[in-house]
Amino acid sequence: MESISPIEAIKNGWSLTKSNFIVSLGLILGYGVLSTLLGLLPANGIVGGVCQLLSFVVSIVWSLGITKLSIEVVDGEEPRFGVFSEVMPRLIHFALMTILMSIILLVPFFVIFSIGVVTSGVSFTLDYSSNPMAIFELLSDCGLWLLVALIPVIYMSLRFIFAPYIFVDKEAGVMESLRMSWSATAPIQGKIFIFMLLSLVVALVGFLCLIVGLFVSSIVMIYAQATLYRQVFSRGIQDPLLVDNANVVVG
Repeated sequence: MESISPIEAIKNGWSLTKSNFIVSLGLILGYGVLSTLLGLLPANGIVGGVCQLLSFVVSIVWSLGITKLSIEVVDGEEPRFGVFSEVMPRLIHFALMTILMSIILLVPFFVIFSIGVVTSGVSFTLDYSSNPMAIFELLSDCGLWLLVALIPVIYMSLRFIFAPYIFVDKEAGVMESLRMSWSATAPIQGKIFIFMLLSLVVALVGFLCLIVGLFVSSIVMIYAQATLYRQVFSRGIQDPLLVDNANVVVG
């Protein structure tokens, strides 16, 4: 049984990045190129709607496939392109979970922010496009409410961080994955928050290193997050409701 260590997760992410960099980079570049091409297609009318739907499907396939691939790599297997075809049967359910998680995260944000805008008396009649300084006026009027509205988003993102991994690794259903992630993260919220902060640092370092650094930092975080998941959930536990089998030992 392993203890939860955000730093060790980052270190392992870096180690796996070095040993699987070429394949991982190829996957990211392939997804990036495909997304860019889809973004160049018409965005209006029926054709535009079809293109947007196709772009959404591609993003879901990528998220589902890279989640499975990262778990396999953390478990000591070689990265395989075949995972993307293997996950297709569960694509619709994963898409539903993605949409549900987005709703859960965004509804509190918009409710809190809307309350802040109304109580602050913010005016949206200003021409923010032609007057750049008006943007700063808007931020000064409701910037605090924006930060407050982000709190539940950050908190619930922390609690649902393992849901996609449980969905893939344990072959759990949508609601089971969400419930299991919520339960398992309860005693380790601080550790996961530290991991999220470290992730921001890694992303910032990658940004400062420009294009190559962004690719490297992205791959590191893909494997680091899968490592954190495996620190919590042992390999081989199949019952999605056996939350007690999660290795939630804080150390």
